[in-house]
Amino acid sequence: SRAKPTGTQSHCPTYTRNYAQRIPEGQASERPDAVCVALHPGTVNSDLSKPFQGAVDANVLTAPSDCARNLIRAIDDLSAAESGGFFAYDGSPIPY
Repeated sequence: SRAKPTGTQSHCPTYTRNYAQRIPEGQASERPDAVCVALHPGTVNSDLSKPFQGAVDANVLTAPSDCARNLIRAIDDLSAAESGGFFAYDGSPIPY
């Protein structure tokens, strides 16, 4: 089992990401007919991403409503055979 991170919060995003990526893998094995994936939304123009927006080209920022449409489109284009995977907002696979 994995120990919970201690100390600074810098460990939390990695721990959370690793845990979140395991959820689709488990669901995929339990529900072979379902599409269960982890999705990366891209950089959404929101308060959460404001601290990082300086490092991102302005034309790459996505409005929240566009982000939702992109994620739905990506899910619609995936099949149950791709369950357990990690995909970008445009449906391209992200290795992990």
